[in-house]
Amino acid sequence: MFRIRRNHLPVLSLEGLQAFYGDLLGMEVLGSDDEPVFGFDPDQCCLAFRATASAPHKPGQHDFCWKIGITLRDLDAAVVYLRSRGVELRDPIQFLDIGYMTKLVDPNGFIIELLQQEFEGHHCPAPASHPIADQATLAHITLRVTDLEAAKAFFESDLGMRLMSVQPVHEYAFCLYFYCWSDEPLPDPDLASVANRAWLWARPYAFIELQHLELPTKKLRKVGKKSAGFDGFSFGAPGAAKARYVPVDAMKGLK
Repeated sequence: MFRIRRNHLPVLSLEGLQAFYGDLLGMEVLGSDDEPVFGFDPDQCCLAFRATASAPHKPGQHDFCWKIGITLRDLDAAVVYLRSRGVELRDPIQFLDIGYMTKLVDPNGFIIELLQQEFEGHHCPAPASHPIADQATLAHITLRVTDLEAAKAFFESDLGMRLMSVQPVHEYAFCLYFYCWSDEPLPDPDLASVANRAWLWARPYAFIELQHLELPTKKLRKVGKKSAGFDGFSFGAPGAAKARYVPVDAMKGLK
């Protein structure tokens, strides 16, 4: 069964990545000094950086790639730890019936969502060792789309991924769609069921999360040549030496 193996992120500078991902979040450091790779587990999704951009990443609400998602068993414990290390972040909130979450930003401006695997008030015990690395999964690559049918054709027909969950957020004019290659049965076969969500957040592998914008106002911005930002992802069998790279250029039909 395939898994997402890498999230490829060209940046202007590699400075600060070791301190943030390695020292602060407790990720393992893979790859090389010139092209570092960070992950909680080398067999799960990892972040692959390379300093090939000519300008810094400037996140915006019309970016094709919105955020990186990390799920945790006890978000409150992680927040206490991060604040003790001088990280400023908002108090977590229960966002509708989606999940209990907060966000932070990495040294290159990439937005990271911290999402508890259970809803507010129902966390699992925090680990006694590293307060993030030993309870976390690098779980989501969140992409914005306006043409849902084109996106579904690409991820389902072209890549053979399975739609695992549909989560309407009509209050904010979007809907979330979660894709992976898992053959695990859902707790509830209804893809929109809230009962599936905590189960979904606890999966030990990564998903492509599509945020379908129902009322788009501007064209989505993808990474260009020499630009910083999301440049694609790789997938393959866990532990396999080879993985298939899906560059952002291959997603040019996604709008």
